[in-house]
Amino acid sequence: MAIATFIENDYGTETAKALVYGAKWFEIVILLLGINFAGNIAKYNLISWEKAPVFLFHIAFIIIILGAGVTRYRGYEALMTIKENEASDRMISIDSYLQVRAGNGATQENFISDRLLMSQLGFNYINEAVDFENTEINLKLKRYIPRAQFILTDSIGGKTYLQVVIADNDERKDFYIEKGTRENIYGISIAFDTANKLKNDVFITKKNETWSVSFPEVTDYFSMILNKAGSYPKDSLVPLKLKALSQIRNIPVVFNEIHEDKYKEIVSTEKKTDKKNEESAIILEVTSGDEIKEITLFGGPGYMNPYSTLFINNIHLDIRYGSKPIQLPFSLFLKDFILERYPGSESPSAFYSKLQVQEKNNFFNYTIFMNNVMNHKGYRFFQSAYLPDESGTILSVNRDFWGTTITYIGYALLALGMLLSLFWKTSHFGILLKSLK
Repeated sequence: MAIATFIENDYGTETAKALVYGAKWFEIVILLLGINFAGNIAKYNLISWEKAPVFLFHIAFIIIILGAGVTRYRGYEALMTIKENEASDRMISIDSYLQVRAGNGATQENFISDRLLMSQLGFNYINEAVDFENTEINLKLKRYIPRAQFILTDSIGGKTYLQVVIADNDERKDFYIEKGTRENIYGISIAFDTANKLKNDVFITKKNETWSVSFPEVTDYFSMILNKAGSYPKDSLVPLKLKALSQIRNIPVVFNEIHEDKYKEIVSTEKKTDKKNEESAIILEVTSGDEIKEITLFGGPGYMNPYSTLFINNIHLDIRYGSKPIQLPFSLFLKDFILERYPGSESPSAFYSKLQVQEKNNFFNYTIFMNNVMNHKGYRFFQSAYLPDESGTILSVNRDFWGTTITYIGYALLALGMLLSLFWKTSHFGILLKSLK
């Protein structure tokens, strides 16, 4: 555990979980520790009035270990983001999962893996099997890339790529689509000079030495170069406005640039001190029947990106890597978010979330701030952070009633045992007091 503290400091919480806290060997060590305490109770016959403080000390550790086991297998943590004057009944898990939707046009099935803990120091493993309509699909990890990012480098005789920029929660994300391929980005199908055009494609091709585009719907844009707004017609091939901001399905998209003679690769960037949880990526090898394909998924703890699409062995796969959605049995409405700053400074001194809990016909108000936790229906809500534009709050949610209760009972017995050991006649301290008389 001491080593894990240094690992967490240098490589992040997920690496510490993967190598120590969430590892099977660590669970076995803790289990053996509990067995050792139980063995000592029997070996030294601690179930007696004279040895009550020592017995309480041992049984307390056994109960604490039991509570930790309940937390590990029954409890979970999540994050919840709510904007002012909006309600939400959904949160996302702290841990990452591989989420797969498999379909063939007639039926669809969902699959969610066990939690994934990826280590920046290696020793990573993913090998999942999805059975869909008696057809097996295997997903195996080829590579894990922390702080992942696509880059283009110059290459003689290289390929041509369309650079697409999407704004996601005030964060820029760059995608590079190879000429002759089709990619599904945030649910938008973009075909870059493919041999055929599908019904819902944003289709980009070269016409009369000019890059042109066809949209499945009328699409508004704003040209940042010309400082002019306009719109693309439906199903008509017209000149593509590069570096123009388009609204596609309410998603801000910029077709930024077309790069020629380039080589695309995915790299791990330098660690940023101002960002705790940077997006990572996994490269999966997907096998079904005689077909083998590869897919790159961005995500990680706290990220819930749109699904990426893969077609293999006549099966349509939607795959996502990252947090999974969790439904609450009630809603939280954010009436007001208050951020206070130190006088004469931009540094925040405190922030508050004034909430209304909405549950059928039951409504009540509650203010959450640092060290003021809301408990409701076995959920504990903590003030964690706030949105960059200060338009809403980010709450940390803990669902672990029994694990917490059992552990606190263990702590109480441990404290009682230590207290009694100071006054018990047969304890070491009691014998010392007798010798002083």
